[in-house]
Amino acid sequence: MELWRQLRQAGLVPPGLGPPPRALRGVPPAERASQTLMSPGADTKGARESLLWIWEELGNLRRVDVQLLGQLCSLGLEMGALREELVAFLEEEEEEVIEEEKEDEELEGKQEEGHLGASGPPLCLGLPDFEMTI
Repeated sequence: MELWRQLRQAGLVPPGLGPPPRALRGVPPAERASQTLMSPGADTKGARESLLWIWEELGNLRRVDVQLLGQLCSLGLEMGALREELVAFLEEEEEEVIEEEKEDEELEGKQEEGHLGASGPPLCLGLPDFEMTI
């Protein structure tokens, strides 16, 4: 199954989980239920009908299982892609926070230099240290 192979190649299959069952990997059997259920000897009509119904239901369940396995594999691949996007986003966010912290530290350092007697105007735009009356 192609989706299962992609899931395994992406490293998204949990450890210890083997391949899907053989019944879900291969092509469904081509033989008909009537050929399989024919047995030499006496066969009652009711038992034969019950066996045919069971055989059809097993086929239906197998198709549903294959669909579900495919959907789960697709979902696993999407989750892997979303995980990669989230990791990239968080890394970018962390870099931005670090840059902002550096800028804040530099600004605080320059403000402290300004208060210690630097000749230029203070870099902060707050209230002046003195009042001026006109």
